[in-house]
This record gives sequence, C-alpha cells and structure tokens, in this order.
Amino acid sequence: MKVLFVCTGNTCRSPMAEGLFNDKAKAFGKDFEAKSAGVFAPEGFPASQEAIEVLKQDYNIDISNHRSKSLRRQDLEEADLILAMSNSHKQSILSKHPEYSNKVFTIKEFVGLEGEVEDPYGMPIEVYRETARELEDLISKIITKISQERKGKMVIALGADHGGYELKEAIKKYLDEKGIAYKDFGTFSTESVDYPDYALKVAEAVASHECSEGILVCGTGIGMSIAANKVPGIRAAHAEDVFSAKAAKEHNNANILCLGGRITGPGLAVMMVEEWLNATFQGGRHQRRIDKIAEIEKKYSK
Repeated sequence: MKVLFVCTGNTCRSPMAEGLFNDKAKAFGKDFEAKSAGVFAPEGFPASQEAIEVLKQDYNIDISNHRSKSLRRQDLEEADLILAMSNSHKQSILSKHPEYSNKVFTIKEFVGLEGEVEDPYGMPIEVYRETARELEDLISKIITKISQERKGKMVIALGADHGGYELKEAIKKYLDEKGIAYKDFGTFSTESVDYPDYALKVAEAVASHECSEGILVCGTGIGMSIAANKVPGIRAAHAEDVFSAKAAKEHNNANILCLGGRITGPGLAVMMVEEWLNATFQGGRHQRRIDKIAEIEKKYSK
C-alpha cells in the first residue's frame, strides 16, 4: 500500500505526515509506505526547521534529509491512496487529474472527520507540535482503516502435497464457512507429488501480494516451511499447537503458516488457523528482530 500525502509547499505538514506514517507502519509491521509532495512546492527545499525539531524531539524521527517535491502525475499514478491536508489541495489535484477521484481524499475526510489540518508555516514551534500530534492521531486512524479494509479483502494462498491434501481440504471448508477468500494452488488429490513445487507457488503468491497470506500443508509441515522460506520476503512458520501459531504472527509476523497433515488433526488445525489469522503482529522489539532477519536475507540474496 503506497500512500501519498499532499500539502502546499511540501516542507511542513506533508513531510511530517510522511515521517510519522512510515514510522508507525513499521512499528506495526505493516507493508505500507508513504511519500509526500506539494501542489505548489519548489524543488529541493528541506523541511522547515520546526518540523524537523518536533519530529526528532518528540518522536525520534529524522526528516532532515527530506527535500521538497512538486506533485507530478507519476506520483498520483503510483499511489494507492492520496491524502490532502485541505480541501483546496484536493480540488487542485482533481481539477487537473479528475481520473484519480476514486483515491483522492482530504486526510480527515478519509477517516470520517470534518475539517482540515491547518498550515503551521511561520508559526511558533508549539504550533508545529500541535500539528504533529494531530497528524499522529489521524495516521493511527488511517492505518487502522487501511488494515481493516485489507483484511476484508483477505485472500489466502493454499498449497499442499499428497501428505497434506486432506487437511488442506478441511481448512478450505473452514475458510468457506467464515467467508474468507482463498486461492488453491494444489495438489488436488492424494497422488504423490513433490512438496517444493507447491511451496514455491504459495510463497511467490504471498511475496508478490497476489495473496495476503498463505497456508501450506505437507506430511509434517517441515518440508513446506524449508522450501517456502527460500523465497525472499517470506516468513513461513511451522507450528504444531495453537500457542505457536498465534505467536508466529504476534512475534514473527509469519506470512505463511505450515502444518503437518500426518501430525495435526483437522479440529486442532482449524483452531490454529483461526488464531493465526486473527492475531496481529505486535511490532516494537519484535520488529527489530524481523529487521535483522531481513538483513540476513539481503546479505545472502546477492
């Protein structure tokens, strides 16, 4: 999810929003990214000193490298969501690019509030501090709304070999009952097949965001987890109990759950899947550890 924040000069409100959004999204383990631009922005100017100081002092966020950028059509095209600080910014965008009306909102409008985020330019630093607090509150609401909408569009990638076929079918029944969408990548019988083929299909679907998360089943769940974890961006967790399944999401932000068809019965498996799907990554110290895993992956992916 790519979010674009828009203000006038891209030196106060929108760079503050960009910094706050990216910091909060990272803390919550969300694959969201924010950028910013201005409808009348000069090119290459730093953020205002007050904006830099407030974000550094109050949130430990460094936006000192920010440089102002004039809004371009390409920015609008690349963004999934465009949030303007005021209605005049929104109208300025839509007057030139009405084709993007389905994804342009004022920042308060998007979360069901009235009003605008006032420009603190030229005001004392305490006004910037108030603006930052207002933006932080709005951004928390924005991330919650995006997450809820995405959950409503959840599509689970399913895969199994012959040893996991029957358990996969039981999980499909549960997903059907809950109205959760899925895409079944096979196998479709108990005839012998090679588990890496199905692990790869599911892992690639999750890594490319074709599907939101994945569930893989083989005889033990071990082979599937080993194979899936070879795909960059995948954190496939093998679990045999409810606590492990839930912790896999809360602590490890696992995007694929691996189960053993010859180890775990369908009743327990459904409980594990339910806990895992409903769990939320806790961020904080766990994000620091996920970042270290990503660095290891990057080191050996060259």
